[in-house]
Amino acid sequence: METNYVFSDTETTGLHETDFIQIIQSASILTDTEFNILDTQNILSKPLPWVIPTPGAFVTHKQIGSLDSNRSHYQMMKEIYDTWQNWSFNKKTIFFTYNGHRFDEELYRRQFYWNLLPSFTTNTNGNGRSDIMFLMLLFSYLYPDAIDYEKNKYDVPMLSLGKILSRIGVDVADAHDALKDTEFTIELMKFVAKINKDLITDFLELSTKESYLNYLNTRKYFGFVDKMFGQIYTYPLTFLTLNPEDTNKAIFLDLSWPFEDVLDMDYAELISCIAKPNKESPFKVIPINKSRALLDASKFDFRFEISQTELAKRADIVSSNIDFKEKVMAACGDIIPRSYPEKKYVDEMVYGGFPSAGDALLCEQFHQTDTFEEKQKILLNFEDFRYRELAKRILYVHYPDQISQEDRKSIEDLIKTRWTVEEDKAWPSPEKAKIEFFKEMERDDLDKLQKEILEKLKPLFND
Repeated sequence: METNYVFSDTETTGLHETDFIQIIQSASILTDTEFNILDTQNILSKPLPWVIPTPGAFVTHKQIGSLDSNRSHYQMMKEIYDTWQNWSFNKKTIFFTYNGHRFDEELYRRQFYWNLLPSFTTNTNGNGRSDIMFLMLLFSYLYPDAIDYEKNKYDVPMLSLGKILSRIGVDVADAHDALKDTEFTIELMKFVAKINKDLITDFLELSTKESYLNYLNTRKYFGFVDKMFGQIYTYPLTFLTLNPEDTNKAIFLDLSWPFEDVLDMDYAELISCIAKPNKESPFKVIPINKSRALLDASKFDFRFEISQTELAKRADIVSSNIDFKEKVMAACGDIIPRSYPEKKYVDEMVYGGFPSAGDALLCEQFHQTDTFEEKQKILLNFEDFRYRELAKRILYVHYPDQISQEDRKSIEDLIKTRWTVEEDKAWPSPEKAKIEFFKEMERDDLDKLQKEILEKLKPLFND
């Protein structure tokens, strides 16, 4: 099957509160496996009335066009979804972002959900996803002299996209534009491919859960690079098992630990070490549904103090100890799962369960219909309250004069609450945004476009 790559990036109304900020620019570029550009999408949308814009974000990315856009957020997300579906039809497609599994990917998922679209486009139907920041974490460790990195106080390379690109001769004057940043990411991939294309090939084995698991089952031991609090840690690992309680998580043993010491652990200690796989634990728990800096250590030189021969020997000893693996699996079942606060707002309920078959069909019909009456009828038939509320918000934006008085008041109350209430610090603080706005207005280093942006934002922050 033919393989495509899709690179994407976003600019947003803010940087934090991922459940409540909005994509206002999305850029996507389709390439072949040699990174030749085949198609491009660059699209803007108007901020939603209940989203609090962070003035500093707009001053940075300068997306003034979004403030004047006639395209709604629903229309933008629908166009993104349709484009990605078209690009990935009958093709294996890998979706790339830079530091996106923490930010951009999460935004796309949430905002497809907000607009009644399938949230998990990038890792379903045979598609895969890959965060290039973790590739660069591996690259910077395996090839430390390939780039003259800017380094932090621990002498560790700084891996923000702009800092890397400026060191390989790429002009980043237009950074913080989604399209430019996407183009920059492709240039970075070309640079890595010239050094060692096999590094990319192996890393992309981790882009789907199926290929990731196959990679783990067909290699004896791995190098894992982890970055915590600005410092780099590397570990020689061997794969033990998937966590039977959460099959998105793989459990590894650190081969630098004496295996006899691990075998001597009592059951309670074993549970504790798996539950808290920190530096003091012989276990590492790594998700297989997202990117991490892990590769075959027999193929790539992680400069471990232990020889390749000894690592292979230790991995074989561990692999042959079926009783130990079963003990680890049993321990997983006895770990008290972490509890998370219940989500209070429909905006943040993207992981609140998949739609029923009936609701999924209604979502499709909602997008296919063209009239308020048809969409309103579909809204009333949703089983899940989340989809009724989200559909109501879409209709408020598109048919403000046709929705019921009750629904209009509901959305107007939502807007008023978001702009006046500091509720649990869930969404961006309207008071902080206002203070930030006036601080930005006082700056004497703003260019003409930044001043125009602030003038357009002024009505939102003037009492």
